[in-house]
Amino acid sequence: MARFFARQLKNGQIEIKGIDGYVRSVISQLLRHFRPAAKASSKASARRAFAPDATVQAVIAALAHHPKRQALVRAGKQKDQLLRSLIPLYIARKAELHLSSGAISRFWAVHGVKYAPPNAAKALRQHVGYARLDAKQRQITPNGIRYVEAALAAAKQKKAA
Repeated sequence: MARFFARQLKNGQIEIKGIDGYVRSVISQLLRHFRPAAKASSKASARRAFAPDATVQAVIAALAHHPKRQALVRAGKQKDQLLRSLIPLYIARKAELHLSSGAISRFWAVHGVKYAPPNAAKALRQHVGYARLDAKQRQITPNGIRYVEAALAAAKQKKAA
């Protein structure tokens, strides 16, 4: 039970002490009631916000069997937005999956890389010829495959040096 204390101020107004704590506790109870799955950690809530759907899970499964998976994930952590956009398309090309920019973003969120869907769409839109748009889904082109493989080869050369 909350305790309230009232006192009258000099100008005739009444001040009630303890009501602010009561209001906070009622609001927190309501939030717990309406959001029971809320976590304290912001990373956990971010992962839940980018929960992978079936398409993203298929790309992650394809990556798990890819011989260059470590190099692909490492390359995706670079600041090259075109490369970040092309890597999921590169992985999904053999499985014939069609990815949207949102799926590309969720793929990188699973790997701990913040990459917004508008950035993925913009990178692919600005660099014409690396991916084609097919009924609102993206597919990598031979130029895009060469770009990704050249980036992987450059990273391998840099690592060897």
